[in-house]
Amino acid sequence: MTRRLIVIAMALFGLATGMKADNTRCLSATTTMAHENLEDDQVSYTPTVTLTAGTKYKCTLKVRATEDCNFAVWPIYNASPNKNEAGESMDVQKLKTTEITTEWKSLRFTFTAEYDFDGFDFVFGGLNGTVYIDDVNIVETGVGVNMVTNGDFAENSLNGWSTKTADNGTTIAISNQGYGATVVPGEPNIPDTWDYVQQGDPNFHIYLAFGQSNMEGNAAIEAVDKQNVPERFKMLAAVNFSSPSRTKGKWYKAIPPLCRQGTGLTPCDYFGRYLVENLPEEVQVGVCNVAVGGARIELFMEEYKDEYIAGEADWFKNYCSQYDNDPLGRLVEMGKIAQQVGTIKGILLHQGESNNGASDWCEKVSKVYTRLCYYLGLNPAETPLLAGETLYENQGGGCSWHNTAALPHLKEWVPNSYVISADGIPGNGVDAWHFSAAGYRELGKRYGQQMLQILNEQAAGVEEVEVKNVKNEGIYSLSGQKLAGRPQHGIFIENGKKIIK
Repeated sequence: MTRRLIVIAMALFGLATGMKADNTRCLSATTTMAHENLEDDQVSYTPTVTLTAGTKYKCTLKVRATEDCNFAVWPIYNASPNKNEAGESMDVQKLKTTEITTEWKSLRFTFTAEYDFDGFDFVFGGLNGTVYIDDVNIVETGVGVNMVTNGDFAENSLNGWSTKTADNGTTIAISNQGYGATVVPGEPNIPDTWDYVQQGDPNFHIYLAFGQSNMEGNAAIEAVDKQNVPERFKMLAAVNFSSPSRTKGKWYKAIPPLCRQGTGLTPCDYFGRYLVENLPEEVQVGVCNVAVGGARIELFMEEYKDEYIAGEADWFKNYCSQYDNDPLGRLVEMGKIAQQVGTIKGILLHQGESNNGASDWCEKVSKVYTRLCYYLGLNPAETPLLAGETLYENQGGGCSWHNTAALPHLKEWVPNSYVISADGIPGNGVDAWHFSAAGYRELGKRYGQQMLQILNEQAAGVEEVEVKNVKNEGIYSLSGQKLAGRPQHGIFIENGKKIIK
């Protein structure tokens, strides 16, 4: 059994503390001309703590410019004795260069530090104009403590920021043209941290599922699918059924259909069966499935859903009406009911055919996932997201591009996420989007295999946790958030030691 040591380094005042005080501010950097080299125009930041060589980090930010240009983030070891002729450090790690436009773009870089970095250079030497930078976060993977003070520029301060330019012409300022000034109306403002709720029976494992038709269930339910369903496998009805008779918000034995009346076999069916077959007898498994055939990910986002539903066909509107035109809201409602009797252990997703390979799909999934965790008081570090691949091209799939263009990047946006392979899983032979009944059985099993592995790793736990640079010892989640009290159940850190209850 592998044991891990997690070191949580917490700067006293580096913790994110909630909502942005003034969400229209950002940093602006204006150049006098376009230079030949990317590094000829830079904005530099000195973080509150020095990064450690060999440690994994994540840097996220939002950025746009007054014209299209290349942009990159380079961690740098300024104190290094290894200098070039201009006296600048040669110990630089050049992360991926990205093209930015006049529209806000969310960037995310994950890297293992090659040196003990004490600075970050944001480079854009080809720009003749202004670049706007907002919501800058630099965190150690698995810790979640932002090393950037005032990274959202809520305070009217540029402390820690400076410029480098080939002709000393670049200037920086606080601007009121930040990301918050242009966000989509209706988008909820989710704080960086929140309180985690006390859930129910830790031996009743509950999974929330959402997506489009492959999660809803497209294949016809066969006789074998209604036989030998374990008593320990339950479903929480998210809508009313007339046949079989089920009432919204009530628990039933997980005999399909699990999503809505008239839907088919889903990955949830054999996901739950696999888990109960492989977990101790005292553990029950429950699923709650909210899915709509043909849905884009935007259906699960407050800022898009109303306009989206209004422009769709009547059959789509009918499906949505069963969730009161708010599928995410219904999933949250059911999640709160589930938490009264059990513990939400993970979230299952199968969606993407309607957003096939979209460059913003991962970001939007991240928002939906974060909102679910916030609304339900879940700890993201302890709530994995399992997302399934679409039907492969060699199985007749017409949206397999999603498997190479979008899904491989999901972990950059949702660190606690896992992609479930659909390689070799057969399609229905009728269309280019859906699996066969045998395919759903296998796909559900693969979801279950991944979740069982996660549960086993969680059970193995953390041998010892050392908490550094904290003024007072106390109780923390595994992501580094200080808790108000001692949880009755779960895994947490108390005075530097891991506790499992």
